Amino acid sequence: MAIDIGEHCVDCRRSVAFGSGLFVNRIPADNGDLDGYLCVECLSEECETCGEITPEWTARNELIQCEECAERENPEH
Repeated sequence: MAIDIGEHCVDCRRSVAFGSGLFVNRIPADNGDLDGYLCVECLSEECETCGEITPEWTARNELIQCEECAERENPEH
């Protein structure tokens, strides 16, 4: 059973409460041990094509890519 850590990131444990600067882009998360949220920084990945760090990424082309690079390489999806 996961421990509820409230309005904290389950990865970095920083506050994601209103006024923390991390509230807007937080998403609910459970890592098996902790139940809380993921902050935008822990959610983000670096695009393997352009190097941009983005919370909106995909791995559909067998690479971690931002949506723009993935769309450019595979426009039919």
